[in-house]
Amino acid sequence: MSIMTEFEQEVRERLAANGRNAELIAAGHAFTRASTLLKYCYNYFWLGRPIIQYPQDIVAMQELIWSVKPDVIIESGIAHGGSLILSASMLALLDMCDAIESGTTLDPNNSSRKVLGIDIEIRAHNRAAIEAHPMASRIQMIQVSSIAPEIIDKVKQVAKDYQCILVRLDFNHTTSRTEG
Repeated sequence: MSIMTEFEQEVRERLAANGRNAELIAAGHAFTRASTLLKYCYNYFWLGRPIIQYPQDIVAMQELIWSVKPDVIIESGIAHGGSLILSASMLALLDMCDAIESGTTLDPNNSSRKVLGIDIEIRAHNRAAIEAHPMASRIQMIQVSSIAPEIIDKVKQVAKDYQCILVRLDFNHTTSRTEG
């Protein structure tokens, strides 16, 4: 167990204070509403692939992956594949750090870690771009609805040999809006 540093304690305190700040919360909601209409989150890339995420969510995801150190990341929702590439690149960094710490040689094409992407529709041009990416050896994709009953057995089969599994759900972009 690691001891929390003074800086980490300050961060925790700032985050708690931010969570109680009504003005900041209102501004955040206003930004989210306005930026959604402008498709703000469609303006970013991760290692050359579009990633439909807010930058602060990308940073939060890398913090989570670094903290959890998963063996496999299961993502529902692929779109252009930027999120798969983000996850695969973070797993590659974990592999590199493991190799440095243990003094072993790293084969970048042969990782024990994996990203599994699931989507109801993987467009051919996105699949081709993901498969051509340098991180492709770490990625497996399945085209099926992530809520289809048959996907459970497929995911269990892929994940059966992994100890630490991180699941990222990003497949439902529906909303109910009331006009007023």
